[in-house]
Amino acid sequence: MIGIDIREDVLQTARQKALTAGVQNACLFASSTKEPAEIVVSIDGFEHFADPAESLRVMNTLLQPGGEVLISFGPTWYHPWGGHLFSIFPWAHLIFSEKAFIRWRSTFKTDGATRFSEVAGGLNQMTIRRFKGLIHDSPFKLATLELVPIRNLRRFHNLLTREFTTAIVRCRLVKHRAENQEEGESAVA
Repeated sequence: MIGIDIREDVLQTARQKALTAGVQNACLFASSTKEPAEIVVSIDGFEHFADPAESLRVMNTLLQPGGEVLISFGPTWYHPWGGHLFSIFPWAHLIFSEKAFIRWRSTFKTDGATRFSEVAGGLNQMTIRRFKGLIHDSPFKLATLELVPIRNLRRFHNLLTREFTTAIVRCRLVKHRAENQEEGESAVA
């Protein structure tokens, strides 16, 4: 098992937890890898990736033929708390400007961030529509897509309201069929 993150503090925490659990020899934690995988799992990353399209391209290069990508993330940008730290009350991140929030944040953080994307962990304002567009333009296709509604807003969750009422996006991605066929044909040749 290989765990990847761009933040060294997160990797160090994972290493310590693996050591505590006695599985440190079965796990590698790093900021990147070239090791091919049968399954790539991304949990709570897509709303943070600085370049989510590039992240999908990297996942594609790491995926073995016939493999799949499992993704789960949330909240999305239009969720009541989609602004994460910037959601001081529901949908506040949609009411106030990014500039106003960054100014407010600068009263207690001194990292020099001027945009949501520059804060520790980043925030790319990922919506369901944007995510589906990224998948469409990637080497993958959606095998499954589950938009988990916010529990208290479940009865209002539908095609028109889902951007505002989805708690978690879960999906399974596979490579486009033509790409899989080309890999199979080159393996035979």
